[in-house]
Amino acid sequence: MGKIIEKSIRSFIYKVVVVGDGGVGKTSMVLRYCEDTFKENYIMTIGSNFSTKQVELEEYPNYLVKLQIWDLAGQKHFSFVRPPFYRGATAIVFVFDLSRRSSFQNILAWKSEVEKVIGDGKPSMLVGNKIDLIDRREVGEKEGEALKDEINALAYFETSAKEDVDVSPVFKEITLAILKGTQKI
Repeated sequence: MGKIIEKSIRSFIYKVVVVGDGGVGKTSMVLRYCEDTFKENYIMTIGSNFSTKQVELEEYPNYLVKLQIWDLAGQKHFSFVRPPFYRGATAIVFVFDLSRRSSFQNILAWKSEVEKVIGDGKPSMLVGNKIDLIDRREVGEKEGEALKDEINALAYFETSAKEDVDVSPVFKEITLAILKGTQKI
């Protein structure tokens, strides 16, 4: 008779903050990833939005991983409410708009703001969103890769929340990075 070997399920919950200037598509990315929806009309985030998503990882079939994704308001006048939302973050997703150079240039300030609260060394990803607006592009892929290196992000993605291009891989890769950094796998 063979033995039945049960593999126990290990459950994890991780907090990921999504930051960047207002209007870069943070809320649209989170909605695309968590609910597979996209809304054409822009609604400014006041303070923060909070979503959860269970991540399926074929690499770790016995892991039940849930992400708490905090989408933080990007406008300058909300800077005073953001710091408490950074606390407890396991990872950061920095987002800029490929069609708005100023949002790209502000990523270093975002990194500084986040690190004042949670320190450095957390896994992070850099995302250039709105690749669907290719005719209005102001930031090149090489510039994105260079900024990724400058801020020590693990990867650089170019995404479109509108057309569902490479949004899921951002969150999958950040989840894998968290697991590799926090678990003895």
